[in-house]
Amino acid sequence: MSGDQYTQYGPGSIGRAEHSGSGDIVAGGKHVGVPQAGSPELRKLLDEVRAMRPHLDEGDRAEVDAAIEEISSNPSEGRFNKLLRTFSGIAALIGEAGVPVIAAVKALLG
Repeated sequence: MSGDQYTQYGPGSIGRAEHSGSGDIVAGGKHVGVPQAGSPELRKLLDEVRAMRPHLDEGDRAEVDAAIEEISSNPSEGRFNKLLRTFSGIAALIGEAGVPVIAAVKALLG
């Protein structure tokens, strides 16, 4: 124990959790927080997005380029999730070439 304290309330002790100390509480296997700029999952996503670029029209390519730049600057969790939706939305529209991007987004979301 490192001095962390956990207090849980609710039926079956799953209703609500309060946490004080270090670390994250993760329930249901979901990712919490934004991966660091050099993380393998984020590198994989960016590699797949770059591979998708030649299949995009000029407008989508500009949007993807702006999102790549922003996601590399460690945005807030809410903004990070919006950027992931940008990548996956564009990837879904282009079909087969976008499938690896969608898989990489899913891996980041847990």
